[in-house]
Amino acid sequence: MSLSSNSTEGHASKESTEQWSWLSKLFHWATALLIFIQIPLGFYADSLRLSPFKLDVFVWHKSLGMLVLLLVAVRLLWRIKSTIPAAVAGTAGQKLLAKLAHSVMYGLMLALPLSGWLVSSATNFPVKLFWLIPLPAISGPDEALKSLASEIHEICVFALIIVLVTHIGAALWHHLYLRDNALKRMWF
Repeated sequence: MSLSSNSTEGHASKESTEQWSWLSKLFHWATALLIFIQIPLGFYADSLRLSPFKLDVFVWHKSLGMLVLLLVAVRLLWRIKSTIPAAVAGTAGQKLLAKLAHSVMYGLMLALPLSGWLVSSATNFPVKLFWLIPLPAISGPDEALKSLASEIHEICVFALIIVLVTHIGAALWHHLYLRDNALKRMWF
């Protein structure tokens, strides 16, 4: 396994033509963990009646959403900078679908926190990260914008669920049926 000379950092952070780097794996699994917390947390918060507890749950949801946004932005920068391992064997159609699914997933991981932030801004409800760090509003109060951003947020959640189920199913299919290294190369 030859290591790429694209990165000037230490040996452990370099991508190979076969394996993702430990940092890429960390970004992947940290993002996955946050998203698997975020989705049920958002549905739970939405189901609660208005109360101080509901507002606290939404602070957690918004704070974790902003962490997802930050993590995905850094992850995309890292992905641009680093070498991407060669695609696993498959048909041209399968490789195209995998690329498309990843692109859609990145788009949704950016659209969800941004649309959520827009909902809060258009509602004139400030976003504070973990009750400490206020974020600037990205719009003024606007009921029509709030409705549109809420709709986009909801559609993106269901689209992300579909893409995630497909992504996980494809990883398991590669691992259990094809018995290739697609899943192994993203694991530590």
